Amino acid sequence: MDIPSKVVITAPQFGLNQREGTLIAISPHGYYELHIQLPSSNTHQVLLPVDGTMLMAYEPVLTPAAGFEVER
Repeated sequence: MDIPSKVVITAPQFGLNQREGTLIAISPHGYYELHIQLPSSNTHQVLLPVDGTMLMAYEPVLTPAAGFEVER
């Protein structure tokens, strides 16, 4: 995943369930630095622990065209 990257964030312990945001950095100290737009229309910087936080890339993985083969 590239940084910055648009992601969907799920962190139930913080009340975040499939919230869109931007991954800014992954700290060696065990947290994600994210920008999240709150319902008040303001964007906030948040730090969420890697343990217990799920990030999913916002854009789906492209499906290869029919007949496309990878030489092994």
